[in-house]
Amino acid sequence: MQFKEVLGNTDLKARLVRMVDSGRTGHSMMLVERDGYGALPLAMALIQYMVCTDRQSGEDSCGVCPACRRIAGMLHPDVHFAFPVNVTAKSGSSKKPLSASFLEDWRQLYRDNPYFTEADLYARLGIDGKAGAISVAEAREVLDSLSLKSYEGRGKYMVIWLPERMNAEASNRLLKIVEEPMPDTYFIFVTHAPEKIIPTIRSRSQIIRLYPVPVPELTPFVAARTGLPQEEAQVYARISGGSPGLALSMAAEGSAASLYLQMVTDMLDAVAGRDLVALLEGNDAVLALGREKQKDFCAYAEDFLRKVMMSGRGLSSIADALPVERDAVARFSGVFRDGFYEKAFRALEEARASVESNVNAKMVFCNLANMLFAVNNF
Repeated sequence: MQFKEVLGNTDLKARLVRMVDSGRTGHSMMLVERDGYGALPLAMALIQYMVCTDRQSGEDSCGVCPACRRIAGMLHPDVHFAFPVNVTAKSGSSKKPLSASFLEDWRQLYRDNPYFTEADLYARLGIDGKAGAISVAEAREVLDSLSLKSYEGRGKYMVIWLPERMNAEASNRLLKIVEEPMPDTYFIFVTHAPEKIIPTIRSRSQIIRLYPVPVPELTPFVAARTGLPQEEAQVYARISGGSPGLALSMAAEGSAASLYLQMVTDMLDAVAGRDLVALLEGNDAVLALGREKQKDFCAYAEDFLRKVMMSGRGLSSIADALPVERDAVARFSGVFRDGFYEKAFRALEEARASVESNVNAKMVFCNLANMLFAVNNF
């Protein structure tokens, strides 16, 4: 991956090039992004620039030397990866699976779509519905990998994707090598939630924040990858918040709208009809989703309600309802009073946070049903 191939963040890419050229590359860098912004391809472009044997200083890696080709294929022997995993059929009999068990899936996912989201990774690894984690056993594997001599003599690189998924024991295991790195050893952390990483690692890392990809740049990318007309691709570019990964995910066949739209409309029909029994019975479909998709359901329901609220206030042109959602948004746009939305948003966010904290899902969604019913009745 060359810098010129990475979407957006033009100024940041130029800054990274200057950093390498001036010899000011930190041994620990933390790329902070929203899900799907493209921190991983940016990290790979940075590493490729650092190992390229014929780079054009001040510009980009050559893209054709053996080192560049190995980076592009995710096969360079001096570049190591750690990412959240969980027990699946692919991990064998181990109760503590490591990233190494899933490396081929990781590489192929990156080749297919370098802007993949956390949900995309879990689906590819077969842990959809579970939470991924980076264990202390993985931390030991990281240390073992970095203890080896560099194959090509141009540094060793450890990319840790979502270090916030490390527990405290794993984080502390890595702390010493981050504090006192071996020569020519580089850590690149890609995080969606830096506040969840232990402060001692965060404080020793150079923080680099990514920005959303501008809609005019993201739209043709989405259109090219999905085959959608420019007008529809632009809708996904806008509602993704400038995230290529989320834009592609929403446009895909298995997008949030196709998974959750019927559940959300059934829920809102029951709320509007003041039918608590139907509202509680509708929870069965949500409970069958599994933890990660339950969080996605809450997020999608919030976004759908936002579109309904904006449409009801005469702002349909900027509500960014998807084509498949437009009829449902229009149907609900005049149903709820203004006071309903703020309290409903708060209830859905509370439910999402409770699922994240492993509160019993049946209790969470029973409480959500009661709160939505009460909000629309008072």
